[in-house]
Amino acid sequence: MIRLAVKSTLLLSLLTWCLQLTPAKALNNLPDIGGNAFSTLTPEKEKQLGDVMMRQTRGSLPMVYDPLLDEYINALGNRLVARANDVKFPFKFYWVNNKQINAFATLGGNIASHTGTLAIADSESEFASVIAHEIAHVTQRHIARFVEAQNQRAPLTIASLLGAIVLATVNPEAGMAAMMASQGAAQQSAINFTRSNEQEADRIGMHILAEAGFDPNAVPVFFSKLSEQSRFVNQQLAFLRTHPLSQARVSDTRLRAQQYPQRFVPDSQDFTLSRARVLARYQYTTKDALIIFKKKLGEPGGNTRANRYGLAIALLDDKQYDSALKYIVDLYEQDPHNLFYLDVYTDILIGQQQYQTALDMLQQAYLLRPNNQVVTLNYANVAIKSGSYGLAVHLLRNLLFHKDDNILAYDLLSEAYKLQEDFAKYYEARSDLFYQLANYPKAIDDLNEALNHLGSEARLETRRIEAKKRQLQAEFDRLKRM
Repeated sequence: MIRLAVKSTLLLSLLTWCLQLTPAKALNNLPDIGGNAFSTLTPEKEKQLGDVMMRQTRGSLPMVYDPLLDEYINALGNRLVARANDVKFPFKFYWVNNKQINAFATLGGNIASHTGTLAIADSESEFASVIAHEIAHVTQRHIARFVEAQNQRAPLTIASLLGAIVLATVNPEAGMAAMMASQGAAQQSAINFTRSNEQEADRIGMHILAEAGFDPNAVPVFFSKLSEQSRFVNQQLAFLRTHPLSQARVSDTRLRAQQYPQRFVPDSQDFTLSRARVLARYQYTTKDALIIFKKKLGEPGGNTRANRYGLAIALLDDKQYDSALKYIVDLYEQDPHNLFYLDVYTDILIGQQQYQTALDMLQQAYLLRPNNQVVTLNYANVAIKSGSYGLAVHLLRNLLFHKDDNILAYDLLSEAYKLQEDFAKYYEARSDLFYQLANYPKAIDDLNEALNHLGSEARLETRRIEAKKRQLQAEFDRLKRM
């Protein structure tokens, strides 16, 4: 996992961009709050703005760059999106390393979940209900509709209020502070609008959940759980601060769920293993994870694959490689194509410095699943550890051709180039990494370093990198002017 934090300085100016999309003459002729807001913020502009905002979010929050968890949340999210109406653009799903229960949607189909949300979910339907709710916020274009409504009331307050609301979805304390700095009347309007959005997202999200084959009763169950937990903590749960929850909402979702046929939906293996991974890596300390998973295995019915997998991760992280191997070999032999097991197995082999064995396993997996990010990133990592830098570069460049926003791939690629002592390509790969985090100054600085390491004979490479630098600078200047 990579932990990179880059100071976010463009959020408010990016939000102000929304306002500049509407001609001044049109401000007094906007449709009512139920309108589609296309005249204010088109889906194309929303997607463009959302992508930049998401890169900024990645640069300012402790995101989780775990290919297994990434595969799971995107598979689950896209299963839900396939059952949603009014989808205007592709969706992307992300993880934030935070033990609090929360999830948020930004513009353009970008949705993030805290790891704590998965940790607290007792079923896959519960976790899916949270993601479906956020999908509904996006398909109903609630942020764009808020811009439209506020344009009718007080155009001068839109930038500050929109900035506060979007910030509140990511950082409730900072968002509420920004909200308090706004005008009182518009502030109350924003709160009321958010509550109506939540009710709409509840209704549509439950429909998406049911259509995707999950249990609609998971919605009131999850809400009841949140309400109960918030009673025993000094501060309200993060999810409840950004998603206001009243008893009326809980009752309403319970009544709506009763309108759907009762169904038993078993949890998928990917859910149980993802949850065990989150508990072992992100929710508990390694010491606590060892104690908790050993205790679970000793309980009646506790000898599950997920508990053995969680204990294997804890043992691996505690560098008890031989003990971890005993658990993971048994799981792997039962299901040799399971990437959760392959990932831990090869990490154990790296810890034992059995690089060739790990390379052989991953080569076979790569033949079956070329450019799968879990296999490729593990394969490239072992290649770097074993000194096969050329192989790592080849694997990573191919992966980035298909998935050009993969943070881990850029990080490993820059490491491979550095070990090869190819410093021009090392700095270029670092520039690409910082671009993905919306850190334009650092990305441009690294392109300058790349140019400094090119010889006079590398004219084509020099022209290419100079063109890339001009493109980055132009984009950065445009954002600064907004």
